[in-house]
Amino acid sequence: MTDETDITARLNLAQWHLTRSDQLRLGLISRAGGILSANALVVTGVVFISGLNSSSISPITGTFALASLAAIAYSTISAVGVFTGSRSIRRISLERDARAPIAFSYSDTISQISSAKDFRDAFTKQTAAETLDAAALELWRCICVHHARTKKLGSATRWMLVSSAALIAAAAAKILLGIF
Repeated sequence: MTDETDITARLNLAQWHLTRSDQLRLGLISRAGGILSANALVVTGVVFISGLNSSSISPITGTFALASLAAIAYSTISAVGVFTGSRSIRRISLERDARAPIAFSYSDTISQISSAKDFRDAFTKQTAAETLDAAALELWRCICVHHARTKKLGSATRWMLVSSAALIAAAAAKILLGIF
């Protein structure tokens, strides 16, 4: 196997991984959307249980309702972080002297290259080995972003569960206080 064939095989493998990375990103975003929908249901439940149309609410029910809303706020912030990623990803994923992976990282490409002619020149001058290096850098960045988004999704899920438990406690307090 020649070096050029080896590089082509590695480029094909990098392309497969980058495509897979995009599918994983879409899966995380879909799950974050589900968390946001569940958060909306919990907020609706809190409003219903709290009886915002009544002038009095028991301190116990109010405390649980407020705890639920606070947990929903944390959950929502984490879920939105899955959509937006992390501002520190560039710092995490690339060494200081690393060149931007031209044609793989659009935002870095556009920040370093100002015209279509400059892009065409830089892109066509890349050797297969340089293209493979750029693909590997972008794959590393995708791995870092996926890791950060997975952590945010876990946080969003945990806070959503806490908010749900607080909602159940608020409902139980409302029912029990209504009985007594």
